[in-house]
Amino acid sequence: MAIYLEAFRHGSAMRYQSGPKIVQTNERLEFLGDALLDAIIADILFKKFPKEQEGFLTEMRSRVVNRSQISAMANRLGIVELMDYHADIRLNHQAKKVIEGNALEALIGAVYIDKGYKACYQFVSQRLIGQYLDLETLMNTRISHKAEFLKWCQKNKLVLTWDYLEEDDGKRKLHHVTLKVEDEPWFTEKNYSRKSAEELCCEKALRKVEQNNS
Repeated sequence: MAIYLEAFRHGSAMRYQSGPKIVQTNERLEFLGDALLDAIIADILFKKFPKEQEGFLTEMRSRVVNRSQISAMANRLGIVELMDYHADIRLNHQAKKVIEGNALEALIGAVYIDKGYKACYQFVSQRLIGQYLDLETLMNTRISHKAEFLKWCQKNKLVLTWDYLEEDDGKRKLHHVTLKVEDEPWFTEKNYSRKSAEELCCEKALRKVEQNNS
């Protein structure tokens, strides 16, 4: 079906195409699938951990949908073998990890368009989470997006700084945290936990870096 061919078509496949582009790459489906994955994982975690609070659920969702996990699941599904991408990428193992993870998100979007939300939910919960992730084990695994992004900045000789604002809602302090690279604002997150807001900013920054390298 055309929608699945689109899900596996990386932008590099169009790199040297002459004339107007008449076929779609998987970027739009990736956008849709990314949003669906976030929502479905949030629902799964909300139901599985009924006594846990927002901070725990946010951290767990970050652990499930981080790029390493997504790429690992895509690899186990053999997605890269189905993809249409330019031969230049075949020897770039890091780029292949990024594009196969993005293609998995595009596949989630394709399943939603083809079969609807219920089938999409079942695919994520049973095929991905059910087979490839143990949430209980993941709960006890420490993952720091902040540490990973700081390491990337150091490697590339870039300066990472933070801006902080606090908003008092009468009960708790809401932290507004802005991540800046070379004094350029990249992302801002709000959370009752400053640490959680920093982690969310760094998770988005890592995605940005990976997408720019794909």
